Amino acid sequence: MSVFLSEEWLEELRELTSDLPKQKGVDGKVKFVVTSSPLGKVQFCLNVSEGQVAKLVIGADKESDVTATFKYPDAESWFKGELDTDLAYMNGQCKFEDDYTCFMYRLRPLFSSEAWNNNLKVLLGNTQFE
Repeated sequence: MSVFLSEEWLEELRELTSDLPKQKGVDGKVKFVVTSSPLGKVQFCLNVSEGQVAKLVIGADKESDVTATFKYPDAESWFKGELDTDLAYMNGQCKFEDDYTCFMYRLRPLFSSEAWNNNLKVLLGNTQFE
């Protein structure tokens, strides 16, 4: 069982999302920044190509289209599928820097897909939350 947002958990996320069904035009690089976590400030970047996570970089990757910043409880809720991205943005639970349309529109088909959600359920079933 891996700890949410640990390097082990992020590696499992990469493995589970690298072979999702291809989706033409679903491309972009999103940097996640999670503050107030038990592990401190966690940063990682998902490089998405055709609806699949082609690469996951742990740490502060400077090459991203958009940065999405969550506080730990909101990140947990978002990854669990309990927090809607639009509502999180409007309520200030998620802040975007740079091209927010990448996260909100270009990558929406990935983050709202059944395959993404099913794979996250598998991962979250083996995740320890603090």
